[in-house]
Amino acid sequence: MPNQSSKTGAQPRPMLPSNQLVMAANAALADPNFRTSVRQMHAEGYPLVKMVDALGLEDDMTARIRTILEGLSPHVVEGIRQATLDMLDTTVYEMPLNCTVTDAELESGVPVHVEVEPEQGRPTIHVRPHAK
Repeated sequence: MPNQSSKTGAQPRPMLPSNQLVMAANAALADPNFRTSVRQMHAEGYPLVKMVDALGLEDDMTARIRTILEGLSPHVVEGIRQATLDMLDTTVYEMPLNCTVTDAELESGVPVHVEVEPEQGRPTIHVRPHAK
């Protein structure tokens, strides 16, 4: 899948460039006030869905993505928090996401597996079709 270019010269990461929530979050991350709010909400332990709503991105979150986020284990949520905070400590303000599931697959209900793994020296959120 094509990816947005990286400002660090690192290899491109597959992601979901067409996903409205990812695009909206990445666009909003250009605003330092938004980044401060994200950092504060993670520090306060906001549930991920509540964060999306509080950050004004709820219109970009589909019911399917809401369900996925609500069903994540505490371990995965903590990994997502760390991956996001690590990203905020860089100058590349885009969600650290490696996703091989298309929007159509998501909306058709394809089961997904979400985990955070190191990639290129930083924690990255991996979203894959769930192996049957």
